[in-house]
Amino acid sequence: MPDLRDHYNLCLYHAGAALGRTLGRMAEAHFRHIEITPTMGFILMTAKVAPGINVKDLAYVHQLDPSTISRTLDKLASNGYIVRNGHERIVEVFATPEGLHKAAEAHSAWEKLRLAYCNLLGEGGARELAELSSRADAVLRKDG
Repeated sequence: MPDLRDHYNLCLYHAGAALGRTLGRMAEAHFRHIEITPTMGFILMTAKVAPGINVKDLAYVHQLDPSTISRTLDKLASNGYIVRNGHERIVEVFATPEGLHKAAEAHSAWEKLRLAYCNLLGEGGARELAELSSRADAVLRKDG
């Protein structure tokens, strides 16, 4: 019997999905102790460095659907980490003092995650893989 795993890993979808699941597990493990998801952490970090950012721009920065951003903001707001100003489509997001503290914890978790995969892949290998993935995603989004 042929090695089917190697066969399917020649498919970008299959290999990319597997990588996404592995990185997702690693990220969840690094963010678990601060009791937020990686997505929540990245949104908080963005709200810290770009106070007043709107939902559309958050969706663009994090390459997520606006509905995913809105659901995540609901969770962050219910935990007291962000406040939203505005209504309908023009909603600005601001981190609260608690959110700024949580953003700092998220930044630390992100740095530990980055170090973990760089230790395994090498700094250059991790950067190259991220750049290749980002460029491929940009092309596929245009044509997809």
